[in-house]
Amino acid sequence: MNAQHGDLSLDSLMGKAQDVVTFLPDELSYLAEAFAPSQPESSRSKAYLVLSAFCQGTRSQNSQEFGSNDSATEILEKVFQPLIISRISNHQEQDVIVVGLSFFSALFHVDWQSASHVFAQDGMVEYVTDALDLFPSSASVSLEVARMIGQASGHKACRALIPEEIITWLGNKSHQATDKNLRAAAAIALVKLSRGAATDVSEGADASQAPSSTSKDMELANLLKRMVVSDKDSLSSLNDVVEGLAYLSVDSDVKQALANDPKFLQQLFTLVPRRKPLPTSASNSSLLFGILLIISNLCTYRPRLSQEDAQVAKLKRMAKAGNGSNTTADEPPNALEDDVAVKSRCRQVLASGALDVLSVASGVESQGIRLALGKIYLSIVEDKDNRGKVLQSGGARSLSRVIQSSSSSTSSSTPIDASLLPAIQALAKLTITSSPLQVFGPTDGAMLDAIRPLSHLLLHSSSNLLQQFEALMALTNLASQSTGCADRISSTPQLLNKIELLMMEDHTLIRRAATELICNLVGGAEKVFSRYGGSPDVHATKSKLQVLLAMSDMDDLPTRLAASGALAIVTSASTACQAVFELQLDHHRAFSIIARLIDPSVTLEDNDPDDGEAAGNPGLVHRGVVCLRNILNPQYALPRVPLAEEVEKAGLVNVMARLLKLSRSAISKKAGKKTAPKSAGATKVAKADWKEGFKKKQSGVSDMTLLTTIGNDSINDNLRKRWTAGEIYTYIGGVLISVNPFKGEASSVQISISDVGVKSCPDLGIYTDETLQKYKGKNRLEVPPHVFSIAESAYYNMNAYHENQCVIISGESGAGKTEAAKRIMQYIAAVSGGEDNSIQEIKEMVLATNPLLESFGCAKTLRNNNSSRHGKYLEIMFNNHGEPIGAQITNYLLEKGRVVGQIENERNFHIFYQFTKAASDEQREQFGLQGPDAYSYTSMSNCLDVQDINDSNDYADTLNAMRIIGLSDQEQNEIFRMLAIILWLGNVQFQEMDDGNATISDTGVTDFIAYLMEVDSSMVQKVLTSKVVETQRGGRRGSVYDVPLNPAQATAGRDALTKAIYNNLFEWIVSRINVSMKARSATAQVIGILDIFGFEIFENNSFEQLCINYVNEKLQQIFIELTLKTEQEEYVREQIKWTPINYFNNKIVCDLIEERKPPGIFAALNDACATAHADPAAADNSFVQRTAMLSSNAHFEARGAQFLVRHYAGDVMYNIAGMTDKNKDALVKDLFDLVGSSGNQFLQTLFSDRPDPSSKKRPPTAGDRIKASAGALVDNLMKAQPSYIRTIKPNQNRSATQYDTKAILHQIKYLGLEENIRVRRAGFAYRNTFEKMVERFYLLSPSTSYAGEYTWQGDAKSGCEQILKDTGIAKDEWQMGVTKAFIKNPETLFALETMRDRYWHNMAARIQRAWRNYWRYKNECARRIQRFWKNNKEALEYAKVRDYGHQVLAGRKERRRYSLLSYRRFLGDYLDVNGKGIVGSDLRSACGLGAEQATFSSKVQILVSKFGRSSKPDPRFLVVTAKAVYIAVTSRKDGQIQTSLERKIPLITIKSISMSTLRDDWLALNCNASEEGDPVLHCHFKTELTANLLTLTQASINVLIGPSIEYAKKKDKKAHIQFVKDETVAKDDVYKSHTVHVSSGEPPSSTSRPAAKRKPGIVRPITQGKLLRAGGPSDKLKTSRSKPASHPLPGRSAPPAAVKPTPVASPKSAPVPPTRNSVPPPPPPPPKEPDVDLYKAKFAFEGQEGEISLKKDDIVELVEKDDNGWWLVRKDGQEGWAPNNYLELVPPKAKAARPPPARLPPPPAPPAAVATAPSISKPTVSVISAKSLTADSSAKPVAVFPGLAPSNGSAAPWKKPASANGSSGSTPANSRPSSSLGAKPPPVAIKPKPAPPPVASKPSGGKPPPKPPMPTAPRPGAGVAPPKAVSKPSAPAGQLDLAAALAKRAQKIADE
Repeated sequence: MNAQHGDLSLDSLMGKAQDVVTFLPDELSYLAEAFAPSQPESSRSKAYLVLSAFCQGTRSQNSQEFGSNDSATEILEKVFQPLIISRISNHQEQDVIVVGLSFFSALFHVDWQSASHVFAQDGMVEYVTDALDLFPSSASVSLEVARMIGQASGHKACRALIPEEIITWLGNKSHQATDKNLRAAAAIALVKLSRGAATDVSEGADASQAPSSTSKDMELANLLKRMVVSDKDSLSSLNDVVEGLAYLSVDSDVKQALANDPKFLQQLFTLVPRRKPLPTSASNSSLLFGILLIISNLCTYRPRLSQEDAQVAKLKRMAKAGNGSNTTADEPPNALEDDVAVKSRCRQVLASGALDVLSVASGVESQGIRLALGKIYLSIVEDKDNRGKVLQSGGARSLSRVIQSSSSSTSSSTPIDASLLPAIQALAKLTITSSPLQVFGPTDGAMLDAIRPLSHLLLHSSSNLLQQFEALMALTNLASQSTGCADRISSTPQLLNKIELLMMEDHTLIRRAATELICNLVGGAEKVFSRYGGSPDVHATKSKLQVLLAMSDMDDLPTRLAASGALAIVTSASTACQAVFELQLDHHRAFSIIARLIDPSVTLEDNDPDDGEAAGNPGLVHRGVVCLRNILNPQYALPRVPLAEEVEKAGLVNVMARLLKLSRSAISKKAGKKTAPKSAGATKVAKADWKEGFKKKQSGVSDMTLLTTIGNDSINDNLRKRWTAGEIYTYIGGVLISVNPFKGEASSVQISISDVGVKSCPDLGIYTDETLQKYKGKNRLEVPPHVFSIAESAYYNMNAYHENQCVIISGESGAGKTEAAKRIMQYIAAVSGGEDNSIQEIKEMVLATNPLLESFGCAKTLRNNNSSRHGKYLEIMFNNHGEPIGAQITNYLLEKGRVVGQIENERNFHIFYQFTKAASDEQREQFGLQGPDAYSYTSMSNCLDVQDINDSNDYADTLNAMRIIGLSDQEQNEIFRMLAIILWLGNVQFQEMDDGNATISDTGVTDFIAYLMEVDSSMVQKVLTSKVVETQRGGRRGSVYDVPLNPAQATAGRDALTKAIYNNLFEWIVSRINVSMKARSATAQVIGILDIFGFEIFENNSFEQLCINYVNEKLQQIFIELTLKTEQEEYVREQIKWTPINYFNNKIVCDLIEERKPPGIFAALNDACATAHADPAAADNSFVQRTAMLSSNAHFEARGAQFLVRHYAGDVMYNIAGMTDKNKDALVKDLFDLVGSSGNQFLQTLFSDRPDPSSKKRPPTAGDRIKASAGALVDNLMKAQPSYIRTIKPNQNRSATQYDTKAILHQIKYLGLEENIRVRRAGFAYRNTFEKMVERFYLLSPSTSYAGEYTWQGDAKSGCEQILKDTGIAKDEWQMGVTKAFIKNPETLFALETMRDRYWHNMAARIQRAWRNYWRYKNECARRIQRFWKNNKEALEYAKVRDYGHQVLAGRKERRRYSLLSYRRFLGDYLDVNGKGIVGSDLRSACGLGAEQATFSSKVQILVSKFGRSSKPDPRFLVVTAKAVYIAVTSRKDGQIQTSLERKIPLITIKSISMSTLRDDWLALNCNASEEGDPVLHCHFKTELTANLLTLTQASINVLIGPSIEYAKKKDKKAHIQFVKDETVAKDDVYKSHTVHVSSGEPPSSTSRPAAKRKPGIVRPITQGKLLRAGGPSDKLKTSRSKPASHPLPGRSAPPAAVKPTPVASPKSAPVPPTRNSVPPPPPPPPKEPDVDLYKAKFAFEGQEGEISLKKDDIVELVEKDDNGWWLVRKDGQEGWAPNNYLELVPPKAKAARPPPARLPPPPAPPAAVATAPSISKPTVSVISAKSLTADSSAKPVAVFPGLAPSNGSAAPWKKPASANGSSGSTPANSRPSSSLGAKPPPVAIKPKPAPPPVASKPSGGKPPPKPPMPTAPRPGAGVAPPKAVSKPSAPAGQLDLAAALAKRAQKIADE
């Protein structure tokens, strides 16, 4: 091109075009040639720019000059017409015509007006047709003509000029298949013609063309759809095709057709690359834009017209009707354009992968694409159900990217383009739907970026009310997220003004949304808070608050809540409260509005009262109270009086009073609550619960044993009713019937490892966590039928009865067995508890087995999209606590034949499609992986995709499950390597050579297989095309031959290797799962879940179906054995009254298949394989002959090459061809050798169990293995207690609405449901052995249990019968068999279980009650002790100080009587210097004590000597501190009394204190020599002062007591004071001239008087709390029922002996006392009366059980002494224990005339006496006198809790006594003392005292009861012995025995 035109270039032409300079002819020619198809894409793009610039420049120039656009069109027409015609009319050169046509097409692109004028010129169309005629075979000419016609067809003026022959030519070219680009160009031209015609019709043309136009559009759409599928590799043609579909997709019918074709949509969307960035070329952009237009057209809703717009549209239609158009004024809307249809199309588009396309498109720099994205997203999120999917796909990020890239060039203040409003509105809808965290992510940046466009949406002038509302709601959500977002919103210019303006909007929703946004901003943004009340300016705040008050009184409740919430927030500021108060003063409405928030019954002055207004909303009440509290806050400076008046006027006082009254006396509004009658008349009936009217009505009966008539038809009717109503589960007793609903299949159960549960998308809504919790701990009668109930029953029975459980799920393929098994695992994982990591790990692994084994073991069949092609028995192992600790899976009969072949519309195993579709790039590179359509094994059935199955998602779940199971990356890689080997083996194809042998078509495939298997490539080829045959002669090895294989044989060998690899791989995965789920600890019980293939009947049934149906026969046999046959046989064996039921026993069918003698089908197959093992056909013929022997069985029928078996589920015809070969199931030796030569260790592991070629034993066949597996399965199931789930398939089409009555009746019949119901109604629901029944329920009868112990002495049968009688169960509800008890109805069993559970709850409550009572009693005792101690501890302290004063005087000075009073206390600070009194404070100030505390203060007289006169006493104040003695004096000065310090004497200067021997109060403080001399004091508290000074100086001061006092009058001058006894002195003493006269006092040896004896009081019992036994310490103990002896449960050995030792009878044991009212018989006279030591009680003693009560001076006989401080004594014929320190020996005296009765030896105490000690009654005691009821200070402390003392004898059971050697052993509570056991215990001071032995007997004269354990504290008198008392063992060091101290004190008083 440059050679012809010299230096011309497109750049130079661009310069001229921009300067609006006319092109020269050469330049135009150069520009035209730039559009030639041969030119590069870059040149063509630049040429478009040049042409566009030229046309635009010309138009702009001419419009300025002439003011019209037509002149510019004429100019352009003159410029381009010669250029175009000269080239198109050139009939000589083909390339010239192509250039002209391509330039003409470009002109239509750039300036269609001028191009249309050129096209309308005479002869132009003829030139085009001539070009076609001259060059009919030229592809380039045809392509450019089609493109040019396509461009012209878009314009009405040109469409009329296109002749019919051109249209016909386009139609022909659109259907040709050689040139894809031409076909696409012709098709789009036809599309534009068709759509143009439709547009012409709508504008008033002939409406009769509309139907034909629609049909043409559908035909063209189908044509283009086919092009999308076939031309996916041609980008240029696809651009045209997509453009054509974009034009057509505006038609409603075309939209629906496109949306209903998911394969087309998926293929269309795959044209957009997902993983790599999209190249930004023009072709790619146009293709993407076309796809987006299609999506937009499919998802666009009909415009929402306002009422005004709708009326205008109606008027237009009426005008058209008036003009003669055929359209009517009220044309019905198109059903395909309503919202329901559009929503459906949107969901179909999303399901096909449209969201991925949108995500990719958001990154393309194209304004058109961005605008299209906004509209598409808006249409999609219109449906709320789609918003979650959009968020998951990153739709919010895509919208943000589109908005930011489009608005980045504009400033924040510049309004955005209106075209962006749809994208922003879509973002607003997403923000409204979910939390901002879910929409924008955890960072605040994205949220802050979204605020600007949302604000623009609200502020934009063209936004409608809906957009404004959604913008408000979105901003409200963001404002509530963080304060940062709220601040950003409040800072947006003009936004707050707009929001406040919208608060006044008439539309309720707009007003509400604006108010809610303001509320959030007030709480989150400081700026808005200040705007509404936080600023100091009250006047600026009033207007804002007035709006909030008005909004708080609106009718709309949400608006009121928002406004009042904002009001409650802003009134926390004083300025806002001031503004509200001023508004109240101005209008008198503000407080009334607040009152109405609290109580709606309050009316404003201008409102009528609303009697029917509902009660106040709690939210409004709370907000109103907060506002009122803020306004009344005393911290705010509001005038109190006017405020109170306004509050009173507004009624706020009454409102708050009513509110408080209601809050105190609120009555429950729940239905059924009794209400108090209003009057004495009739009682008001409580209101019924309205919710009862919404309970779901039950359809049919939930348990079919309740059917009125029993028959297959009635069963079917009941199942149909329930299934139609959504009730898919029904019971037959304990058997669950499940009818598959075929709902929720699109949401197949996915394992969520993080939640350790099963999650599913929306289904029936009956598997949620909420539903699961309803079944937890409930029996099946409490809740509706459900699979969860079966799981709960199995789990409960395992824990309760400690028996293994299994759940057997049976039914046809597709009936829902796998789903039921998964739901059982879901339930067990949820309820089995366990917080240990290993337990949680096991739960996760068990759930993870579902997706893993489904991927490798399930496939899509004609009947089921997720059909189990293998069977598994999952055993979950539990520990003793019911926690899962392991699991094991047993695999049964994988259908490995499916790997190599499937029938039409079925699929291989899921894993192959998951792997090929979703494998990583690394895996694709490593394994040469391609799509599933590239492999024979996955594509032969023409079913690559399945609706409702997402292979990519399932692959991710599979990988996650592998990770949970614990498969390492290496193991996973090897698994996928095996899958790749299998896929590539399927692609090995064989050709037949001339000699008939097979050869491999493509050796490259086998080379890659060899690479994957790590073997030699030549060996792979050899093994696949030949086999080694070895002959044997006489048992010895013969010759070896390589026998070539024909193609059929080679294919069979290849498939055998493939099946072997996959089968062994599956077995390895199961084994590996079992290794990971190995039990972590000891297994107690197991729950098994059987999920196995269902019964199958196909058109072609072979060996696989025989095995599957055989296993189902075995399961049916188990069901018959356990539910029908065994049950009836057991009734006969147990002699139960019973009516026999007839049923079909399928054992004959099982024997037909599995028996050896006579041989069954499996045996015949084995024989045929053995006799004709080399030739499969011969073996099949041999088997045909052997089937003749089976014809005697009525359930077998031979039919040549087929045979019929009459199974329980129906008759099945089996094809014999190939059956023996499948039964043999063996690989040839060559294939084993190939595997053995592999360098891959994993492959070697899969084939580790290779047959021994030298072994003569026939290897087991497939029939042998399945029979052994079925036998092992039956054995496992028979060892567990079964639960049954019988699944039913309602139809064969997987329809959720079709109920196939015929098919279901067939299933009902072969499942034996009728017989099951009859047996269930006639039989017994529960039975168990007598021993098990007694062991389970013996607690329910008082005859068989006592306090949890089994006490029945009879046999187990009688005990069981007694239990059933005592529980009140009707006799017809149970029967007693020979070895078992039978219960008829499950309700009875559930009642027994409920009673048993309640028993333990009741026992726990009793124990808790006793324990709480014990602590109440103990706390009360502690309080009494504390109260006593508090009342006496101060007296004891004062007594100590006083005793010290006595010791100081040391009996050397006569005492004043006052000093010896018992209540005389040494208080010390008598002047309250340390207090706050006036005198004390003055003294403290005068003495300058500061913080120093006074220890003594008192008024004194000091001897003052005056010059020339004798000394005389003068009053002073004396204060003693720890440092000095202060003497203060009070004097009058200037008319005021002042106290001043006279002298301070440091304590260290005081050497002695001098006192006289008489009772005077004088003392002298002898100090060091000083000028002042020694002070001589007269102090009434001299003894206390002296003791205080000695205490402060650590007794360093000497106390000098003599007949006179010597003191230093001056420094060196001594003086004496004489003391004279003068009885004439009546009071105190008299001082005169150094002589003191004083009367006689108390003797110097006198001590303080004892305390006065308190008035005796009544010993009140402790009544705090409910006692176990009534009464208290003063009451006699009552007898209680004796505890029966416990026995071992039936069938169990006796329990081990108790640890407590049994007491041994001793010669000194107590006699049997007489009864209360009887006189003991006189004993025989002894030959000689023995000497008896008598003892007298020194104190009163109140005994407890086993002890004897004593009064003071009672005489008792000593029976036995014990070293532990307790003696056994006898009083009035009764024996009991008493403390030895309460007794003193009575001197011997003359014997009495009548000897006392002799003691009788007691009977030996059996072991039961010890065990039942707590229940033995208290011995008889004498009548207690009134004196014994008074409080006695010397009484023994009362036991903390009678009858409940600890076994260690301690009063504090939480303290552990220590023995002498540090051991912790102690004597049992009820054992005898060690002296009676023959060994002396250690001293009581070292080891706690063991409990005494039984010493008293029952009132009836039974065995003596044991003494209860005593506290370990020492007994009274254990300390210092009182005078004349026998020495007692001392108390342990450090122990304080209060009772002993009191006893000592009482003894002293008594002695005095």
